[in-house]
This record gives sequence, structure tokens and C-alpha cells, in this order.
Amino acid sequence: MSKKIRRTSERKEMIDLFTHTIDKELLDLVPRKFAKEHSVIPLEIKHNRLVVAISNPRNYVALNDLRLKTGMQIEPQRASEADIQQLIVRDYPSDISLDGFSTDEEVISFSGASEAANQDSPVIKLVNNLLQDAIDRRASDIHFDPQEKYMVARIRTDGELCELKRLPKNIQSVVISRLKIISSLDITETRVPQDGRAVLKNGSRIVDLRVSILPTIHGEKVVIRILDRSVGIRKLEDFRFQADNLRAMRKLLKQPHGIILVTGPTGSGKSSTLYAALSELNTTNVNIITVEDPVEYQLEGINQVAVNSAIGLTFATGLRSILRQDPNVVMVGEIRDGETAEIAIRASMTGHLVLSTIHTNDSVSTVSRLVDMGVDPFLVANSVGGILSQRLVRTVCSACTTDEPISDREAAILAEYDLHTRFLAKGKGCAKCNFTGYQGRMAIQELLVITTELRKMITANATNEELSDYVAKNGMKFLINDGFEKVIAGYTTIEEILKVVAMEA
Repeated sequence: MSKKIRRTSERKEMIDLFTHTIDKELLDLVPRKFAKEHSVIPLEIKHNRLVVAISNPRNYVALNDLRLKTGMQIEPQRASEADIQQLIVRDYPSDISLDGFSTDEEVISFSGASEAANQDSPVIKLVNNLLQDAIDRRASDIHFDPQEKYMVARIRTDGELCELKRLPKNIQSVVISRLKIISSLDITETRVPQDGRAVLKNGSRIVDLRVSILPTIHGEKVVIRILDRSVGIRKLEDFRFQADNLRAMRKLLKQPHGIILVTGPTGSGKSSTLYAALSELNTTNVNIITVEDPVEYQLEGINQVAVNSAIGLTFATGLRSILRQDPNVVMVGEIRDGETAEIAIRASMTGHLVLSTIHTNDSVSTVSRLVDMGVDPFLVANSVGGILSQRLVRTVCSACTTDEPISDREAAILAEYDLHTRFLAKGKGCAKCNFTGYQGRMAIQELLVITTELRKMITANATNEELSDYVAKNGMKFLINDGFEKVIAGYTTIEEILKVVAMEA
């Protein structure tokens, strides 16, 4: 082995990559494919030595290849593999290429079906690279939006949409056909919505795709939900509950019967919270059955049923059958109508612990929502044990966070909730967070525990305002209180809280 490679000890402390600004010219020295394969990225040149960050400083084969490619001595620095891969995605030019496609609408005239079926077609590489890039960027969704003169691919990361690639209009049909093929959908049908699924495998990594297609005036719009199985099911602690709320939630989960509801808009993490709760209940002496639409994560030891409305298997019919399977715990993916609500509530009153989600703006209004569905207030009062409302907000990037003096406007907002501080955490923006100042998301929550007095009020048809006033006087923290307390703790910002929760007038 060449002595020109500086060998560093495997025990050497890892460097923080996100304090480095990488010159774009350096990236030309190390090809993207080589960088991804060996988890290595160039940092700087010192006296004809190339300093690189590498996850395994003892990968002498890769280091020697770099010496031969660059003609320079290599000085390896140990860094986290995840950080290196993230910088590769952020800093290297995208792999996504339109090579092989014509942008001349008069020249392109092939059939979407036959072209997508051809394994040598450039559409295969294009779609694969778009999906892979979305996964590498930790996207939760990828959108293919048809416009009048082009189609744009966008990804949603940490709840925010951003453009990934703009595609010529003339390849729109073949891209959509390819997406239909991998998700087992009808490529000849373009007039009605379709839903499908696919599984991507990359080594030991398995990613589930939920595909939704909707016809629009400019063509079919495709939205793909990305579910990475390697992430696994999170624990309740990962949602950063307030200590009191976490204790109350676990106390509710220990009840032998009753119903626990998780509420919030689409994309607020309701299903993830339910899965975390189920994982705590999942023991060999507990029979857990779920009915979901769709089954997002497969949980070992739990019997999961997928809704199939085409054959009459709805939440209501599935729930009726589940109750004949001697369950201890039942999870209903969503309460959408009065029939499902009635069956779920009656199941909770006959010795079953029922967990479900429902779409309402807050925990208190969930009571009136159930009543509006046709459930008797007495049944609501005597079956519901607790209602958890939550939202997801972006968290301040840990790599570039800094304490900034609070502005007069921010101080006034916090003062309305009897909160005071001199400094607030904010992200300056760095390569790790794609210069947004945020990385990752967390939940803000409010937990309404139904007490004896609340049961009396619900039975007496108390209004939402009366219920809200009562729980506020008894110390319940609402979404905005929890959010601003997490702002004070340095987890997120006031702007993020106000994006998802409205302040009272």
C-alpha cells in the first residue's frame, strides 16, 4: 500500500462536515458515483494534499484510487456516513438527466406504453433517478404536476414543497405511463382517478410508494407518498410530548376500554402517533387488530386489515368483523362517517380499547364533530377517554442554530401567553439544512382528558366555547401554548407555530 496516503486512526473523533464550505471545483475531482459508493467527499486542498471526509478512513482501496485519480496525496478525515451522503445529495449536481429525450414536440411521437415497457428507454432512468433523488433528500412526497407548457417534479421535505426538475411537455405521457406501470395501474385509462402502490428495493433498504393519479385540464397529476421502512416505528418519546401529556397519554393507553382519538389535518402525523401507541401495547398477551386505508407500516405481531371499498370492505364492515375476532385493542384508521363512529364508540363501551383518528381542528371541537355525525352525546361522554390534537412544525437546524435577540413583535406575541425570554433560537442556514435554517419536524400537541365533570357537560350538550373555557381554567395547554413553550426551549420558531395554529383574536 502506498505510503503517500495519510492513515488516520479509526478512533479519531469525527469532524463536523457542516462547518465546511465545499468549493464546487473540488467536486469535479471525485465523481458523484464514486463518492456515493465509498461515502467520501472532498473538503479542501492543502499543499498538494487533498483533504477528504470519509466514513471509513481505513478504506485504503478507495483512498488509493483517489490518489491515482487526482495525482495528489490524500488526507482522510473521519465523518458520519449519513452526513457525507447528505452533502453529496446537496452539493453534487443532480443525477437526473434528460439525455435521450427530444424537446422537439414534432420529433417525439412514441407511445407511452411501448416506450415505458422498453427497458433501454431513457424514461426508465429518468423516473428511477427522480424517485431516488427524492428519497435521498428525505422527501415525504413527490409531485408530478402537469402545466400548459411543461411538467414539473416537486418534492415535499419537512412539510415544504420545492421544485426538483422541470420536464418538457412532450415527455409527460411517457413519464406518467412509467409511473403507472411500476404501481400496477391501467396505462390506458386517463379519465378517472387511480390509486396504486409500489415497492422499491435498494440493497437492504425497502421503500413503499403510495401512488395517486388525478386527471386535470393539462393532463394527469401524480402524487407519490414515500414511506421508508428503514425509518421504523417511532416511540411516543420521539414526539416530544410535554411531560404531563406523556404521562396522561400512557395512563389512557393502560385503560382496559374506551376510545382514544388523534385529531388534526392531513399530514399532521396522526397515523405515526397511533403506530407509536400500538407499539407500546403490542405484547404477546394482547390481541391487536387494525383496519386501515391503506396499511402504511406493517407491524409484527399485529393483525392488520386493509380497507377495500371495491368489494365492500369499508371501515364499518371491517370493524364489525374485527369485533368477532376477540380483540383487546382495535385501531380504526379513520372515523369518516356516523356509522363507523357509532360502531367504534359502542365497541369501546363493551370492553375494547379503541384507537382512531378524525379530522377536526382541535381536541374540543372533536366532541361536537362526533355529535354532528349522529352519535348521542351520552355515548360520546361515556366512551371517549381522551382526544389528542397535534400539528407538525419544522425544527431549527442543529448545525447552524444560533441565539438571536428577541424582536419587539416576538416579545409581544409571547407575552400574550405569559412567556418571556431575551433570546430565541434560529437557524442561520447551512448545507445540512439546504440553507433553510430548519431540519426535521416535531409535533406540538394538546391532550384533552375526559374527566367526570366534562362528561356531565358533554351529556348536557355544552358548547365548544363552554368546554374550552372549562379546560383552560383547569390548566389544559392548547396547541399554541405547547408550541410557544417549545419555541422558548429552542426547538422551533414563532413563525412555524403561527403557520399551523391561529392566534386568538
